[in-house]
Amino acid sequence: MAFSHTSHDLQTLDRFCASFASYLRQHTPLQSLQLFLITPDALEALVSYNIPDNETPCVEPDALRDEALLLRSIQKPDRIGGILRMPVQQRYLLIIYTDMPDNENPAWELLREWLTLVLSNRALSARLERSRARNRNMLNEVSALHDISRAFEGADQLDPLLTYIVDKARQLLHAESASLMLHVADVNELEFRVVLGPRAQNVKSFRLPVGRGIAGWVAANKKPLLIEDAYNDPRFDPSFDKRSGYRTRSIVCVPMLHLKKMVGVMTLLNRKDNLPFSEEDMNTLTAFAGQAALAIENSRMLQQVLEKERLDNELKVAARIQQRLIPHALPDIKGLDIAASYIPCKEMSGDFYDIIPLKDGRYAFVVADVSGKGIPAAMLVANMQARLHAYLENQLGLRTVVNRLNEGIIKASTADRYITFYIALYDADSRRLHSLNAGHNPPLLFGNRQLIKLTAGGIFIGSLPWQYQSEIVTLEKDEILVLYTDGLVEAMDAGEREFDETRLIEVVNACKEHCAAEINRRIREAVKAHIQEHPLQDDFTLLVIKRTT
Repeated sequence: MAFSHTSHDLQTLDRFCASFASYLRQHTPLQSLQLFLITPDALEALVSYNIPDNETPCVEPDALRDEALLLRSIQKPDRIGGILRMPVQQRYLLIIYTDMPDNENPAWELLREWLTLVLSNRALSARLERSRARNRNMLNEVSALHDISRAFEGADQLDPLLTYIVDKARQLLHAESASLMLHVADVNELEFRVVLGPRAQNVKSFRLPVGRGIAGWVAANKKPLLIEDAYNDPRFDPSFDKRSGYRTRSIVCVPMLHLKKMVGVMTLLNRKDNLPFSEEDMNTLTAFAGQAALAIENSRMLQQVLEKERLDNELKVAARIQQRLIPHALPDIKGLDIAASYIPCKEMSGDFYDIIPLKDGRYAFVVADVSGKGIPAAMLVANMQARLHAYLENQLGLRTVVNRLNEGIIKASTADRYITFYIALYDADSRRLHSLNAGHNPPLLFGNRQLIKLTAGGIFIGSLPWQYQSEIVTLEKDEILVLYTDGLVEAMDAGEREFDETRLIEVVNACKEHCAAEINRRIREAVKAHIQEHPLQDDFTLLVIKRTT
């Protein structure tokens, strides 16, 4: 029989060992054979074949640590003829045999050669198997990273992405349960987002301060953590296990870092094969978490880009709506010189002005500012304008118009939407101005003798039911009425100093002798000189009305 046969497959090697036992039965008086491999750490049963087959030695685990115990544990110890020790590669074998005490028997030389071959083949097979396992793990890891990278491309919804990450991590490490928490930087907390596994439905959303518990420790230290026995680690909180009936055994928890920035923490519980997580598992999950962190940041940036595009489109639509609402030409009113300007900022808000001719020959001067920006603000302006035109068309009194407008806006808008509103009804024949101010910046009437601020009215419309008041003034020759929105007086320079009402008054007083258009221009130039290169933070509307006769 030839013994040069080698095999990298353990099952094939075992079949070879069995054939060798048959060979011994035929060529030696050996009745029973038991082989043990002693390693520096423990004694491991390598081969156990018995002749005849029904004589099976029984070895207790504790006996493997002690040679005397080993001998006493083998069935029928009185039949043991001797022990052969053979050092091989810093290890040695124990061969238990019976009825063959002669160590000079040629079969022993054959057996020595065979044992060397067996050990070499066995070690090689074990190394190859471990190598295959590592390769499989590496392949699984690379495959998972590839899959998750593809899944991350263009992921514009964060929640489905987080669920995919957790599910893929659980599959990668064959874990029973996996969870993910995101770092909330402004409060330095971890926010629980996703959990998959047994009893997952029992987990409620919560936040955890960085530094508390296992996940908090990982986030604080930005280092992975491997815990073979959860209940022997003081950082482990067993309260969930107690509530749910789940039993946490082993934990691997890793930080999710992107450019050294804490993105979140991933935690996996319990391998499905009941073995504790290994350092290889931890390293695999750490690499995976790095890819996941990158994907989360990319998803967030993509969401920001999409949100910006949405807002830009919304602002364009709102601008078109607002342009339709603002008058393109001002009416020619007897005895009045009028100039109007609307200066938009980067983020258009809800400024509005109008000059509305009435059936009785009067004119309504209107300036308003809606809270908020974009389409919601523009739609509320449109709603207000439609109601205002309808109420004025029905020739209702000024206070009745504003009272009804307030009631209608309350019904049509949400609590966070309101309108600062000013309206004045002007009679060109009597030169009387019937004024009502609903929470707006007071219009400034530069009279021949004094400056008058038109404040009578009430709170801004759209918030609470209110009974508004009004006042009446008369416009004399060369008197100037300046209506504006808060974006003008609140325009700031680089040092965040506002243009303010005082400066507005100074500018108008310095050019009162000029026409309305020139006064309007000088006010705008003064604002521009004040803010210089600093961008406007809000739109502003400016309406200058000067009595010429």
